[in-house]
Amino acid sequence: MNMFEDITWQCHICKQTRPDDKISVRQHPLVSDGVVLGEQNIRYCNDNSECIEASKTFTFLDYEI
Repeated sequence: MNMFEDITWQCHICKQTRPDDKISVRQHPLVSDGVVLGEQNIRYCNDNSECIEASKTFTFLDYEI
């Protein structure tokens, strides 16, 4: 038995809880005035074209810094 087979993650795009092998992570830099302040790690369903496309522009920020 694989102890990792039951790991699940919530997609940041569609909010569904999915098994580990159906979730990927896209990293976006967090930039202010041309300076990289950090990274955003966006989880998305890697088998859902809508989630894949939305993950390209998704941000946790409601505003620009």
